[in-house]
Amino acid sequence: MPKKSSEIIYKSRLSTFNLIMMIVGCLFLIGMGITMLINTQESGINWVIVFPLVFILLGGLIAYHTLLLCTITITKKHLVLTYPFIGRKKNIEWKSISDAGMEFITTQSSASDYSYKTGKEIRFFSNDKNYRITTFAIKHPDKLMLELNKRIDSNLKRKMKSEYKKTEREFLKEQNQYQRWMMKIVLPICLIILVLLWILKK
Repeated sequence: MPKKSSEIIYKSRLSTFNLIMMIVGCLFLIGMGITMLINTQESGINWVIVFPLVFILLGGLIAYHTLLLCTITITKKHLVLTYPFIGRKKNIEWKSISDAGMEFITTQSSASDYSYKTGKEIRFFSNDKNYRITTFAIKHPDKLMLELNKRIDSNLKRKMKSEYKKTEREFLKEQNQYQRWMMKIVLPICLIILVLLWILKK
């Protein structure tokens, strides 16, 4: 019979949809970059090489983060991070966690993106090592946060919440600034241009 300290209390699963989107995005960017590279360099190397290289780099970054996706298992004594794509497992004792942090993250690429997801990046520091968990990749991340909150030291929990709220406020502030900039500057200029074009056509 297994010891109570090693009994699994919670085990997360990777989000199939997000995983597929990451793999498709990686393959699309790298494929488009290689295609552009071949097409633009037929006549010799020139400055246009920058554009396909940017796509290949972005695809490589997505591939790197996909390989580092992990599932989380919680027992009474350990936080277990399992990296299925690289075949590694990390056992972190709860009592060994000396520091922690949590930031607001989003899939938004620019302030003009209206369709995006939000999540949390959680950092744990244990035995001079840094571990990161991104809730984008986790199926039902609210359950994970509920179980983590039951076991994290209260001081660290307050710090994580404060850091998350701060980064979320910064994001919302940037959103508001962008909206004000669009309404006060860009929209009036566009309207003036349309009016001038209408007058000139007469």
